[in-house]
Amino acid sequence: MEQITETGPSTIRQQIIELLAAETLGARELSQELHQSEKEIYAHLEHIERSLKAEGKRLVIEPPVCLGCGFVFEERQRPQPPGHCPRCKKTRIRRPRYRFG
Repeated sequence: MEQITETGPSTIRQQIIELLAAETLGARELSQELHQSEKEIYAHLEHIERSLKAEGKRLVIEPPVCLGCGFVFEERQRPQPPGHCPRCKKTRIRRPRYRFG
């Protein structure tokens, strides 16, 4: 589904880029704003990350954090949230957030 903006048609990826240029957001917030599933948003984020890298820019992923023990998933590079904490095995994980850096 393509939305029309004042400057013309805008793809979902262009809309994600515009939203992330303005503020740090999570996939759920992007999903609600753009009326797309979170799964689709993650696929778009992976593509946007590759495209930005080619332009010498980068997508910064604020890492997920376990709400049970505070473990920070600093080494995780994928945009999707982890299923559980490797330290305490709980599933209460603050989802990653995205911005441009």
